[in-house]
Amino acid sequence: ELQLRSMMALITAFVLSIYGAPPPPPPSPLFLQQPCDHFNAERENCTFSHKYFLDDSHWNNKTGETPIIVFIPGGEAAMGGIYGYDILIKLAYKYNGLVLTMEHRFYGDSQPFGNNWDDLHDSDHLGLLSVEQVMADYANIIAITKEKYNCKNSPVVAGGGSYSGKLAAYMRLKWPATVDIALAASAPVFLDSPGFGNEYDYYAIVTNATRKLSPKCPEYIRAAIATVLEESPQALTKGLDLCEPLPESYEDGKLQLLQRIMNQFADTAMGNYPPKNSPILTECNNILMHPKGSLEGLAAFLDDRWKWTKENGGMLITPPTPNETGFDQPPKCYNVSSAAAGGKNGRVVCSDWSGCGAGLNAEAWDYEACMEVVQPLGTNNKTDMFWPRPYSLEWFNDHCTRRFGAKPLRKGRWLAHTMGLDYLREGKSAGFSRVIFSNGLQDPWSAGGVFDDIGKDILTVVMENGAHHVDLRAPVPDDTPDVIAGRKKENEIMEKWLAEIKAERRL
Repeated sequence: ELQLRSMMALITAFVLSIYGAPPPPPPSPLFLQQPCDHFNAERENCTFSHKYFLDDSHWNNKTGETPIIVFIPGGEAAMGGIYGYDILIKLAYKYNGLVLTMEHRFYGDSQPFGNNWDDLHDSDHLGLLSVEQVMADYANIIAITKEKYNCKNSPVVAGGGSYSGKLAAYMRLKWPATVDIALAASAPVFLDSPGFGNEYDYYAIVTNATRKLSPKCPEYIRAAIATVLEESPQALTKGLDLCEPLPESYEDGKLQLLQRIMNQFADTAMGNYPPKNSPILTECNNILMHPKGSLEGLAAFLDDRWKWTKENGGMLITPPTPNETGFDQPPKCYNVSSAAAGGKNGRVVCSDWSGCGAGLNAEAWDYEACMEVVQPLGTNNKTDMFWPRPYSLEWFNDHCTRRFGAKPLRKGRWLAHTMGLDYLREGKSAGFSRVIFSNGLQDPWSAGGVFDDIGKDILTVVMENGAHHVDLRAPVPDDTPDVIAGRKKENEIMEKWLAEIKAERRL
């Protein structure tokens, strides 16, 4: 609810800034009966209620100029409305277009087999949560929308950030007759498969971004982690005021706590913009107020998550648990397991070593990161401030087998094979065209980003001070010049490509 209110407030603010008048009411959710399996005729009678949102407040096909459709793919979370991706929504409004978005299957309300923890463990269901199926979902809603609005020639611009941005790029590759242009912001396609030699880069960027803002902080974090490794579970339970006793075994106890520390820094590094308002500063200041390596400093660091969350609309905290008081008051204790993924054998440590989140949505992402979106993240305590923990396909095999009874496809390189990522890495188009890849260098996911233009149809935008898909956000007074320039470049490229498409189609 807090996330929804924050998102709607953001949308309202940027529309007012554009038009100087109250915006139309946020669109209500719509539902489509979607096939469970787009590729198996024997399952044609299986459908589910798939949630989507459509903003047609600026739709006008009577001006003599063909309007456009902006499609924003849903990512690895429930959706309460249309993401506030300012540059994309402005583009749609400028061209009298539609804004369309759809929740990702198996997240939020879009559950093919109901909200049940065991859904993903049924062998008949597992394969239906895939990049291929969700792209077919999105292609289906685009086709239905074009038919409803009688706009078969309208160009479609797909855009998103992070996993949503990857889906936009992959749709342009796999569904080129459906998607004409893709804006893939902070889309780490080279972290979608192992084998690209960048497993330590993610947490190196987290560490460097932290050092840039707070030079002493990385050494304090190193010392705090050393204390966790040295102290007994009993001492950690008392010193960190944990809600439940920390288990004795390393795998069940300290590793889960250490993962939460890593997750906290991963989250705040993604939100590290504008620099002077970075949550990294607040968290580092809390730990620096205490002796180096002390449990008091680590406790202050962990407790700060509530303070930052309360001030920023509840965007970086897991849902409260019975041992916590919610968003309005400080928690009574620190609950390590409140960030555990749901389902059988769900824990804080999951297949995404930047964090899966909590609950049913986290279980779905844990499965995706097991099977297709296999992200090889590791730490070495040399280029980063965390303890040595190299990426291991053997660990993935064990974890995914224990969780889902399945192993990563093609040894984790399924998307590299099916999306031509090896060719893209070599500077070849690999079938991609009219795709913009953007990256902020303070964003740890830039470790898997595309940085070099390939011809005239795969273009890149790099922002020195940018964090996680900040180019999609509405402008703010503290925007840095590189981010302002990045948004301008993206808009110019998309408008140029739209003009070319309309000329090709004689629209």
